[in-house]
Formats: sequence, structure tokens, C-alpha cells
Amino acid sequence: MSSMRSRSRLGAVPPSAAAINANKVHTAAAAAIIIAPRDPSPPAHVTRPSREPPKMAVCVAVIAKENYPLYIKTIPTENELKFHYTVHTSLDVVEEKISAVGKALVDQRELYLGLLYPTEDYKVYGYVTNTKVKFVIVVDSSNIALRDNEIRSMFRKLHNSYTDVMCNPFYNPGEVIESKVFDTMVSGMMIQVC
Repeated sequence: MSSMRSRSRLGAVPPSAAAINANKVHTAAAAAIIIAPRDPSPPAHVTRPSREPPKMAVCVAVIAKENYPLYIKTIPTENELKFHYTVHTSLDVVEEKISAVGKALVDQRELYLGLLYPTEDYKVYGYVTNTKVKFVIVVDSSNIALRDNEIRSMFRKLHNSYTDVMCNPFYNPGEVIESKVFDTMVSGMMIQVC
């Protein structure tokens, strides 16, 4: 055994001075990378995402079968009248889509009407229940991350909460919705939680 150890020691070529210096430089560079403090500020070309969560819906409305509002909530309250007008004008498109579905004998279980119409600043989506109560959601056009499936999910949540309001024995159908639970759910839809 001892002869094999001596051969391996004898057969090994001693490292040259250049190889030793290269290894020291490489080790020193690696240590500098690890030890160097990080600059907490991002480079100039990188922008940090804003801390404010993006808005999903700017207006949510529940419209009765007879086309009067049961509930309307808007985020920028200074534009509330503008959103009332937007919701009111969307009812014509909702009626057109409902009558087109009835004539075409398409699947009656499809309650989601999709994009009713886009404007320069907003996109208006619609949904109608089996009892002809209409839900309208207005979304900011600059929110390109919002997909159709997310809009459908928002309408499903809205419909479920509306059903909970209707099941309340103290609520008279046709009256304005004043439920705090419903209002909290709508407020949650209006600002996305990151």
C-alpha cells in the first residue's frame, strides 16, 4: 500500500506558479462577488411596480328586471354620474343580446353576456340572471391583465352574493340593496388584493 501512495505522490506533477496565481485570482474574485454589498436601489432602466393594488372594476351595478338600479357602486366617486350614464346605456345592449339569445335558441344556461361595448376609457361587461336581473361591471381599459375568465369569476361571485341577499327574510325584493356583506364583497372586487 505504501508503494502505491508513494507512486501517486511521485507521479503527480507539481503545480506551476502561474496555475497557483490563477487559482488565487479566481478565488479572490469569487469572494469579492459574495462579499460585495448589494445596492438596494434598482438600476435606472428598471421600474418598481407600484405598491397600490391595481383596480379590477371601477363600477359595479345591479339592475332590476324593470331596468331601475338596485345597487351601484363606483370607485372614483367624482365620476359617479358618468358611470350611471354608462350603466344606463349598457342596458340597451343587454336587451339586444338577451333577445338575440332567445331567437337563436342557444344554451339558456349561459348567463354571461361578455363584453357589451368598449369606450375610450372603459370596458363594459354584462351578465343576466334567470329572473332577468342584470349585473354590469365597468373595468378600466388600461387594465390589460384582466382576462375573460376573471370577469366571469367576478360575475359568479356577484351572483352568489346577490342570491344571499335575496335569501335574507328581511329583504323585500325590488328594494335598493343595502346589505353590508354585499357591499364588502363588491368593494373587494373593485380593488385586487395582491
